[in-house]
Amino acid sequence: MDSSMSLQFSVPSHAFGRPLPTRGLPAGEAGCASSKAVFVIDAHLNVAFSNRGARALSGEGLGGPDRFTAADKDFMARLQLWLKRCHAGGVPGEVRLPLSLAGGRQVAIDAVHLESIDLFVLTVDDPEAAIGRKRGQVAQACGLTPTEERMLALIVEGLDTVIAARRLGIAPTTARTHLQRLFAKTGTARQSELVRFVATYVEEPR
Repeated sequence: MDSSMSLQFSVPSHAFGRPLPTRGLPAGEAGCASSKAVFVIDAHLNVAFSNRGARALSGEGLGGPDRFTAADKDFMARLQLWLKRCHAGGVPGEVRLPLSLAGGRQVAIDAVHLESIDLFVLTVDDPEAAIGRKRGQVAQACGLTPTEERMLALIVEGLDTVIAARRLGIAPTTARTHLQRLFAKTGTARQSELVRFVATYVEEPR
């Protein structure tokens, strides 16, 4: 995590009796439900801040309004041990921990210790959410219709046009037509190429 990037959210300045960090989180993380989930906690798992992306994970057994928790007990044990050792100054101030969400989805937590204020920034690296964000960016940039965007989501999920058609409630020939339009709008020619285009898409600066 790049410590030179700025924090852009507002929370009460009296949280935990000290100011929250002014660096350490990616710019623009706050206020965007589709952004990476971010928690700021203390060594006792009290939550000083969580963005909307983080709060959206509460249904999958991660986080909490006042205290950071996870359904994955092994993860919690590793995190608490690292927090304790980091708080005592005995380990490096960064760690990456694998985590299983309540539904079995695999993510990772990148944790950074902000020593000057003794708080910890936890960022959730969620590949599924990341591909969802990129899919939305592609839909907007390429001018996809709502049906084409739904078709794109199913293709990225790995489905063929027959199953995608069944999911969308349309004829397979119509699904193939939507796929051809996706190819035309994204400049791709095969499903694998389309998926790679979405996975590696970089949004143009505005």
